[in-house]
Amino acid sequence: MNKILLIALVLGTLSTTNTLAATDMATTISSTSSTTIATEDKTHQAESYGIQSVTAVPKIYGDGEKVAAVIIKYPEAIQESALTLNTFTVKGKTINNIYTNSVPKLKENYKSTAQGLHNGAPQIDTTVGQTNTVKASKKDKNSKATAADQYVVVEFEYENSTPFVLAPRPNKQKNNGAVGVDAPLHSNRKLPDLNVTVTQVQPVVTKTGTIYGPSQTSVINTSTASTIMDEFKTYIYTDPTTGNSIPYNVFLPKNYDASKQYPLYFFIADSSANINDNRTVLFQGNGATVFASPEEQAKHEAMIVAPQYTQDLVDTLGMMTTDKNEWTPGLTLVDNLLHHVIATYPIDKNRIYGSGQSQGGMANISISDKHPDLFTAQFLVACQWNTEEMKVLKDKKLWILVSEGDDKAYPGMNTATKNWADLGTKIATSPMWDSHSTPEQFDALVKATVDQKAPINYTVFKDGNHMYTWSVAYTIEGIRDWLFSQTKEK
Repeated sequence: MNKILLIALVLGTLSTTNTLAATDMATTISSTSSTTIATEDKTHQAESYGIQSVTAVPKIYGDGEKVAAVIIKYPEAIQESALTLNTFTVKGKTINNIYTNSVPKLKENYKSTAQGLHNGAPQIDTTVGQTNTVKASKKDKNSKATAADQYVVVEFEYENSTPFVLAPRPNKQKNNGAVGVDAPLHSNRKLPDLNVTVTQVQPVVTKTGTIYGPSQTSVINTSTASTIMDEFKTYIYTDPTTGNSIPYNVFLPKNYDASKQYPLYFFIADSSANINDNRTVLFQGNGATVFASPEEQAKHEAMIVAPQYTQDLVDTLGMMTTDKNEWTPGLTLVDNLLHHVIATYPIDKNRIYGSGQSQGGMANISISDKHPDLFTAQFLVACQWNTEEMKVLKDKKLWILVSEGDDKAYPGMNTATKNWADLGTKIATSPMWDSHSTPEQFDALVKATVDQKAPINYTVFKDGNHMYTWSVAYTIEGIRDWLFSQTKEK
């Protein structure tokens, strides 16, 4: 009968006779920053052929928050070795891993036994029953196998949505970072759409022999898992000197103790994040959230603050930074917020780190110009400022990363680093980096730069463009490690 079962699996002719339980809605729902939709009609259709619930699992990448996986719940334990990459289709996604789990979670670096993922012949569990009616063996009953592995995890291939292009620069005058074209006063950024549509197109086999046949029904996720973004809390700072208010997001270490001192990481996003959602700075890219991950906190325990410069503030105060490279009311507000945080929380003043992309990098430079002794070190991404004014930063600890195709940041930082070198500062440079490097290759590139033992590191992505730069920048572990290895203490 096992041969008959195998034929049925291939043809997909068998279907379940089971009536399934109601949809499980116990998964934590994410914040309203993300858009999710669920309908009773879709859920009901899903139950008719086995799927009880679909949970979208978002992740915040360098190019923003998007769904990285789905977790599909069945009424009983699923046989992993009978799954394939083609068991499901998910609109707009490429599936690159599939496996089972006894809890609704992903497995890190898990090597699935699903068919076609690794070398070797497909595996069929010998405990599978002879028909699509549950025929649990004595072993299954005693071990309660049907209570485990009832979740199927489907992971997706990541694709960077930021276009990789070399911005044309013919017949343009050399840009020294002092002039340029300002970003638009209104951002067209939308909230991330975390809806996914799942279709089971091949049979799913349980450990007891039940076979849930394929269906033409497409199922919208019934819930959305939380992300590291939910570990941040949002507050409002009102500047007592100006009366202006700005939202800001705070991450505290897991075992936060107010009697201890903590390093501070202060991140400012680019102007595309200037919309009226207080957590846009957290989901627009990973410049803030990557430092809050458990892995990063285990190495570099720190408090993280990420202000949200809103459209309302743009309308009231104007842009935070402009290409006139002048101090603005918006910079005053952000600067006062930063000093408020330092005065309010137990911050180790020897370890205050700043970073930002485009507008955020410009803000970092301008605040550092005004307070040369404030930051311990800074990671400046795709940004520039008045290069004459930047000369005051010649003794700072900086890591600068721009793309060759960035027609403002690249020439601007070329001039800035030349000025610092002329003033006697050692600048670590290297051949242009390939932004598509593997983590191991980035490790080697970072090491080659750090080994030059210079206070200022200047690295350039080959080709690329302005916004592309930060879709990759904060994924480079070695630069994050360099930043937190810096201290004011001799």
